[in-house]
Amino acid sequence: MKILRHIAIVVASAVAIVGCSGPKEIPDKDLINIFHDAYLANAYMAEAGIREDSLQLYEPIFKRYGYTMADLQHTLMTFNERKSAMLSDIMSAVHRRLDAEADIEAKKMVVLDTIDNLAKRTYTRTIYSDTLIRAKRMRDTTKLRITIEDIVPAEYTVTFDYLIDSLDENLNSRVEVYLLRSDSTQTSRYTLMLSRHREGKYSRKFTADTSHRKLYINMYYHPHNEESKLPDITIRNFKIVRVLPTETSVDSLYYDQLNLNIINHELMTGFTADTILRRETEIITPDSIQHDETQDSLALRADR
Repeated sequence: MKILRHIAIVVASAVAIVGCSGPKEIPDKDLINIFHDAYLANAYMAEAGIREDSLQLYEPIFKRYGYTMADLQHTLMTFNERKSAMLSDIMSAVHRRLDAEADIEAKKMVVLDTIDNLAKRTYTRTIYSDTLIRAKRMRDTTKLRITIEDIVPAEYTVTFDYLIDSLDENLNSRVEVYLLRSDSTQTSRYTLMLSRHREGKYSRKFTADTSHRKLYINMYYHPHNEESKLPDITIRNFKIVRVLPTETSVDSLYYDQLNLNIINHELMTGFTADTILRRETEIITPDSIQHDETQDSLALRADR
């Protein structure tokens, strides 16, 4: 390996150079620490593309443990006179330590990934749900238009099953979904032609940032140049799922468990983890909207 080659160069160069008078002998424990840090320094230089084998690069490492280049040279030149250990034993100890540290870091990554996944699952919300919507009269089509107001930065997935019956008189029915900014500018607008006379499925994901304020869904959209005629459409299993960004979810998990904020929520539309996440304990339905028009800022309102 390239990193091992760098360490070999350090050892070989030190042995080849005649030591200065009066150098100290480095104990095995400190020697392990020096080679350990030198190995990490070599790894960093290899990663950064630094090509330099001069022993002077390691002077800060020697100084950290109270030694000099001359001390290392003297220790390596007289190492064979020791009976306590061989140089290979020192290097083996270094490798064992590095392997143990690598295992610890790998376990830390597993733990962090687990926390990330747990946090995202914990703060994933079904913010709107309706098992059955039927539109057989013109006025029924208002039930197929949904607006989610005061959305927070997150990923929103809209899904539903649908069936347009043969009695439906419209030929070019579509679904349209888009995000709205504060100035009413539409972004991420997506339309899709609906299949007729057979069951179909719709699924679309939208990512809102701090500039977005609303998510608009029209499950039965027709171009303005076409006359809307008698509908006959059934929507089942309509659902809007919100998934907060990983960093927000993790911060909210820490906040709930430890009352500790990790990031600044002012960057996330000014809400705290508590105001974003705790007020939604139940799925909001059209009935709950009709009975309570003073819901919090995540309330959903059907178009009138």
